[in-house]
Amino acid sequence: MNPSLWRVKSIALLIVVVVVSIIGCAQIRELTYPEDFTYLEKKEVEALMQRMGQSIGKLDQLVAKASPSDASQQQKIIAELNKVEGFATRLSGGHTQTNQFVISDHIEGFISDIGTAKMFANLNPPRYDKIAYVTSGCEGCHQFQ
Repeated sequence: MNPSLWRVKSIALLIVVVVVSIIGCAQIRELTYPEDFTYLEKKEVEALMQRMGQSIGKLDQLVAKASPSDASQQQKIIAELNKVEGFATRLSGGHTQTNQFVISDHIEGFISDIGTAKMFANLNPPRYDKIAYVTSGCEGCHQFQ
């Protein structure tokens, strides 16, 4: 066999093996985890945490400026609580089991605190005292980091 033809065939075979391996690795996760399992990539978790932290900071500022008679501020606070809840729900894997075990241990309680804060913020007049559980909720997991 011609050495250059052998080299081309070898390279082609190697390319096929690499492509098939990449496709297979992407699909193997579907076979190794149960259906109700959500795999969260580290980058995705970090991005969601950063965005949630920014939203919690904004929420803290909104509450600091709020007065019970300001309906516009009340709506901004509720909208920000909805954003935080959305980030938390995504971190929970949509309320499924995830590969983020520390998050899984605490996220449902945090989501519950958000729901309670929203309920009290929707009152007339609104009560914002429960929002402190949300704005300080990250400290439980992040206090040693």
